[in-house]
Amino acid sequence: MEEKSNSQNISEDIKNLVIARLETIPSNVEISIGGKGSFTIEDLIERVKKQDNIGKKITEMQLAYLRSLGKLPTQELKDASANN
Repeated sequence: MEEKSNSQNISEDIKNLVIARLETIPSNVEISIGGKGSFTIEDLIERVKKQDNIGKKITEMQLAYLRSLGKLPTQELKDASANN
């Protein structure tokens, strides 16, 4: 059974957003993805551009993270910024 994300086309804006977020990670970092192996940031950026299975998974993860930020109560955000 194919995952829902595999059948969707990701917009260029979303790809660019995910790529911009990946570019903030130091280039010497490698990310391990389960049984798929370890990937450099450059590898992940290329995979997001191609939207292969790994690129789609990275995109889903980044979007889930960004969506979760919108679920934080406002007070927690104020407290977090006051502590920094």
